[in-house]
Amino acid sequence: MKHLQILLPSAVILLLLSGCGYRAPLLKSYIPDITDSSRFAGIRGDYKELAALLSKDTGLDPTGGNTLGLLPDRLRKRELLLDDLDKASESVLLDYYRFVSDTVGTEIMDILSRKASTGKEVAVILDRGAHTRKWMTGHRPMPEAGVELYYFYFPITPLDYLWLPKGTNRDHRKIVITDGTTAYAGGRNIQDKYFSGWHDCDIRITGPATAHFTTVFNENLLRVNPSRKPVAAKPDSLLRTAAAKDSIPGLRQFYDKTVQVVPDTPTDKRNPVRNCFLWSIWNAKRYFWFYNPYTPPPVQVLDALKDAAARGVDVRWIAPSVNDVILEKWMAESLYESLLKAGIRIYEWQGEILHAKMFVTDDYLTAIGSANMDNLSFFMNLEVETIVYDEELTCYTADIYREDIEAHCREITLEEVRRWSFFRKLRNWLTKAIGGHLG
Repeated sequence: MKHLQILLPSAVILLLLSGCGYRAPLLKSYIPDITDSSRFAGIRGDYKELAALLSKDTGLDPTGGNTLGLLPDRLRKRELLLDDLDKASESVLLDYYRFVSDTVGTEIMDILSRKASTGKEVAVILDRGAHTRKWMTGHRPMPEAGVELYYFYFPITPLDYLWLPKGTNRDHRKIVITDGTTAYAGGRNIQDKYFSGWHDCDIRITGPATAHFTTVFNENLLRVNPSRKPVAAKPDSLLRTAAAKDSIPGLRQFYDKTVQVVPDTPTDKRNPVRNCFLWSIWNAKRYFWFYNPYTPPPVQVLDALKDAAARGVDVRWIAPSVNDVILEKWMAESLYESLLKAGIRIYEWQGEILHAKMFVTDDYLTAIGSANMDNLSFFMNLEVETIVYDEELTCYTADIYREDIEAHCREITLEEVRRWSFFRKLRNWLTKAIGGHLG
């Protein structure tokens, strides 16, 4: 029995590393043809195909008239989030992977508890597997004050039953919605390290896209409480008015922007997040730049990146030099040589942990969300991406990417990788082989 207790978790770890899940390719025949030129007004012609693909996958069309603020600065995110929560007069909704009752978590819990105790609608969904018992004990003040607190765990595959609840099908989303008008999405969990020592990025949205975030929240609310009445979304006219009036001193905001919300679940075999990444790489003409802390990507995505570089696209990857999951670091290193030989440039983030999940391409498309470019995010977790179709914001995001390379990164060269020790190369190769990813 003791050996079985060791072997089962080990088997699960290996299967997770292999990215076991649904890997059906995105067939060209699945991508819709745009015959109506008036559809998706406000989106550039060569990107309407992506909008149609994601609409087909998710049922959520792009929305215009949104006001956006990019938040790579963790202290600014904390300040704005606390302020928006404190000002909420009707409702607060959170769907989060991790929520720890440390300093920042306690600040947020205090606001949520105060809002709930005065009759406001406050609902929180958290991933059960991402929390220790101690952390869950720290959440008790919320339900005691009237906060609706739910823990998500939805077993699907045998893996989920073998190693409860550390298997697949995790609620990896990070969403906040205040008063149905303003939403936050991105990569930061609610825990001190994400607001102090880690580098990440989020986006603040006011406008019609917030109604789609409410739809995504309701979808998960139905999973954790099937009898619960859905949260009502605000009318489009009210959301557009709120977006036009939204003004935050000191924050660069982008007005009247087109946004598409892209949720994904392990039960959705259409794989909209994976499809978004693949289409964007396939169709990149000048550059495709991305941050990605965790690997491995599916082979199809790796091949798409190499093909893009082969046709002259400037492909760059900012990866962490230090990873909070050491196997992920080794897995990433196992990919370096083949990617560098294909012409992809790799930069390692120096110092603090890199946790950002974002890509930017061709001065028009930006994606920010909870999804890593890996098998877990593409096939096995609940994720949500914010896709922005806009030249102004994307050029701003590209400038941040360049600044990050100059100020925080060190470029990895093929010559350097080839000089690595035999032990390091063997370790990386074994990690890749055990992960079942021979890219």
